Amino acid sequence: MDKTINKKIWQVLAIIIWAAFFIVAGLIYYVNHYLPHGPSYPTGEYACGFDDRGPCVEEYKEDLRNVNIPNWAKFLRRSEGMLLLFGLGIAGAVISSKSKNQSE
Repeated sequence: MDKTINKKIWQVLAIIIWAAFFIVAGLIYYVNHYLPHGPSYPTGEYACGFDDRGPCVEEYKEDLRNVNIPNWAKFLRRSEGMLLLFGLGIAGAVISSKSKNQSE
């Protein structure tokens, strides 16, 4: 009895995390394609392709200070949104494997 409850809890947790992963992925797509963008400014750094042998281009960042979008959208547009997405993906994979181990 206790093992079946524990198994169900892990399965529900895995479903919740994967649902959050797909919701955040959809929101990131929406924010990056349908909400207004701010002006870009040069960072002063250069990125080179092909192990620093290829063409080098200056890196630009987007200025989000004066863009009229909600703060959650600014969070998702910056690199923190991708970190959240990757964290949810890793957590989903770990919890899914844990729920499979509980079923055995």
